[in-house]
Amino acid sequence: MFRLKQVSRATLALFASGVALSAVAQQQQGTQLQRVEVTGTNIKRIDAETVAPVEVITREQIARTGQPTVADVLRNLPANSGGSFGESFGNSFAPGASGISLRGLGQKTTLVLLNGRRVAGYGFAQNLQDSFVDLNAIPSSAVERVEILKDGASAIYGSDAIAGVVNIILRRDFSGVEASLSGGTAEGKKDYGFNLTGGVGDLGSDRYNFFGVFDYYKRDELLLSDTKFGATRDYRSYAGGRNHQSLTGGGTWAPVVPTATNPNALSPSVRQAIAGCANTINAQQAIAMGLLTASSPLNTPTNTFCMFDVNKQISALPGTERLGFLGRGTFEFSATTSVYAELGLSKNKTEQTFTSPFFSGTTGLERVGNNLRPWTYNIQFAPNVAGNPFSTNAIFQGSLIDLGTRNNEITSDSVRGLVGSKYTLGTWDLDTGLGFSKNVAESMNFNRLSLAGTSAVFGVPTTPPTGSPPPFPTSNSSSYDLNNPANNPASVRNQMLASFPRKSTSELVFFDTKATTELSSLRLPGGAVGLAVGFEYRSEKLKDEPDPLARDGGILGQGITATDGKRNNTALYAELALPITKQLEAQLAGRHDRYSDYGSSTTPKVGLKYTPVDILALRANWGKGFRAPTLPEISKSSASFFTTVTDPQGDVIRQISGVFAGNPNLKAEKSESFNVGMVIEPVKDFSVSLDAYKIHWTNVVASPSFQDIIDASCPNPPDDVDVDPPCPSTPQVIRENNEVVTILSEYQNLNSRKISGADIDVRWGIPTTEWGKFTLRAGGTYVHTFKEDGVEVAGRNDGSNTIPRIKAAGSVDWDIGAWKFTGRLNYIHHYRQALLPASFFSPTTANQNGAYPIYVQSYTTLDLFTSWKVTKNFTVSAAVINALDKTPPYDPGFSSTYLYDFSQYDVRGRQIRMALNYKM
Repeated sequence: MFRLKQVSRATLALFASGVALSAVAQQQQGTQLQRVEVTGTNIKRIDAETVAPVEVITREQIARTGQPTVADVLRNLPANSGGSFGESFGNSFAPGASGISLRGLGQKTTLVLLNGRRVAGYGFAQNLQDSFVDLNAIPSSAVERVEILKDGASAIYGSDAIAGVVNIILRRDFSGVEASLSGGTAEGKKDYGFNLTGGVGDLGSDRYNFFGVFDYYKRDELLLSDTKFGATRDYRSYAGGRNHQSLTGGGTWAPVVPTATNPNALSPSVRQAIAGCANTINAQQAIAMGLLTASSPLNTPTNTFCMFDVNKQISALPGTERLGFLGRGTFEFSATTSVYAELGLSKNKTEQTFTSPFFSGTTGLERVGNNLRPWTYNIQFAPNVAGNPFSTNAIFQGSLIDLGTRNNEITSDSVRGLVGSKYTLGTWDLDTGLGFSKNVAESMNFNRLSLAGTSAVFGVPTTPPTGSPPPFPTSNSSSYDLNNPANNPASVRNQMLASFPRKSTSELVFFDTKATTELSSLRLPGGAVGLAVGFEYRSEKLKDEPDPLARDGGILGQGITATDGKRNNTALYAELALPITKQLEAQLAGRHDRYSDYGSSTTPKVGLKYTPVDILALRANWGKGFRAPTLPEISKSSASFFTTVTDPQGDVIRQISGVFAGNPNLKAEKSESFNVGMVIEPVKDFSVSLDAYKIHWTNVVASPSFQDIIDASCPNPPDDVDVDPPCPSTPQVIRENNEVVTILSEYQNLNSRKISGADIDVRWGIPTTEWGKFTLRAGGTYVHTFKEDGVEVAGRNDGSNTIPRIKAAGSVDWDIGAWKFTGRLNYIHHYRQALLPASFFSPTTANQNGAYPIYVQSYTTLDLFTSWKVTKNFTVSAAVINALDKTPPYDPGFSSTYLYDFSQYDVRGRQIRMALNYKM
């Protein structure tokens, strides 16, 4: 691996796709070794084993996973260890997209490149603030290979490369026609795929090549209730499992029994299911089902409840339809000068389902000046109004199932254009490009409760009542029958509902030029010094526009996001490859970035590779890194939502509106990374690499805790709500009638992360025998420590992301004649259940079954693949993913909605897939 040895033409063609010369031109050069560019360095090199650790996933390896998309392939990457969200995150602020999170540091710290260049991020920010590239916008059939640099690389590539780089290399040329048809099924749902590639011209003989790739993919929506894991929300069969079905989800009445301090207090013991309930149970049945304890005040013989299982209303994986296109043309004027142009298009449509609108406890917003204040939109129904079964005022608790589900239709349209030239000036090889990239994401929100329409139907005001605590408005006349939803006409239902869009546009314009050379006049004992220098200019824009109806509080239970930001970035960088001796190579790199908003960052990098003998290489890397604040973090932006805090005044839990705002005074996040490792190749085609990493990430942008903000605003609270002096209103804490209603916050450089661990990668190509050729691969990541502000969260689920200590994969390829077979094991280690207290699982709590689960269980899946080359041009392949039909481990702490960690696991169970491929 480390000697200058003969390399097959196929291998040369694989690694030479980043240069202007074609594979045919390489063949004409005979056995001369061609220098190529590898992720992690800008200097072309002969040896593909660089100073820094790089994992390469080839086109064939991608095919042999059996996975339908590149996003699915990268999900199983061992280094993708936490905080990687895909489409299964239905209640996301960035719905319909898939990202990647190396080292568990979050999607904002992994730089995703296409052919070594940046693309516009997804229009919607994840977690309100994290910008990332949507992997779903990349046509899978256009991917040639993926290179993963598992080391900080800000000195080479700039911002966002704190955790590493994922460089997706697309096809550079193609001649002929290739078509593929694929399909799969899981849990009774299906997906389909079709792609067509066509190209003309040969760079070696014709000096030109033009080709295009068309990619189509469609997948049915999968509800949680369709899956083996989510067939019911009764999880008592799991260790510590509870029955998570809702006693009031279908609609239950509770009489109002005012107290001296609370005019809205409900009876502690009386409940009655609505008359039109589809699944009424009594208290004893609720106890038997683990939904009540015998000691509960609600254990009254006359009580009835309307039980409902919301899994039938929640997307486990949304339906999607995607169209993708890649077109590229290359023309060579001479052996040293070529021009190229590239066009990428994608159009994705995602449809997801979420629970019905709920009424009791729904939070409304009222705009007061520039602020939004919340109010709980409960209504007291007078006797005999809207089916009230009691002779006193009563409150309805539950979902309005007859109104249908709250659905989202997300469209994401992306365009990417690039023109450039590769040319030689003297001894310098140059690559200059000008590009444009844009993503327009729109989420259409269906079936939300309209404040005006709902208030009109129930005959109550659209503004919150005054008083402390404010009394709920009372309905004396209603055109909507809560007790018998089937009686409601469509006109009344439609009056209560509203649909509205959320739209965001992300744009990127760039110009770059890079020059590389060998300094023949500056030779070291190991050879000539390599040099690369470059310049980049980028202009970024992000505009997230909330709909006026949601912005002004016209939708019940709806937060908003808004961003309007832009900035420019210029960068200069240089890199040296120093062959100090035949055995010792050094890499020195430096980069200076200047941003128009926060300022500038300078990042150095030093790397060493020492090859004392042919079979062993030792390497070490040190570097500084940075991440520029995202536009939602630093520009004119805001995000409003609902949360709860404990008000120091009266020690009362209150529901409030929270607001995050962009902060123009933010600094860049900083990092320092270390990586040491070795690669051993004792015999041909057998290698073992072992790398240890360490990253210290500081100045992490976050928002202060809302609870900390309110506690700081009232350090000496009164013992009673009515005692003077009351807690004051402040610029951050807004109070009305001595009660907190809104807390304002802005992003700040607050947090830090310290992580360390190790990667191992084993590859063994067994020489071909009469039994065929075998190739064994195994890799894994071990997280030794992961500290967030000094608190260890490795092997736990209570950090900002779940961090399993071990994530690994191993595969065996067997090729014999026209047949290919692959078996692959994927493994995620157990982690400590730290998000929930033991009382959640204790025998005094309803739904407990078995001992407190100290750990969320480990997870192992088996994937199988086979292909048969029927003729020279025609291939049939099949795959069984998760062949043993394993379900995700139960983890109610990560998500009370999904009850498993959807950032780690696939809930689909066994998938059966088949594909046909024809080349001519």
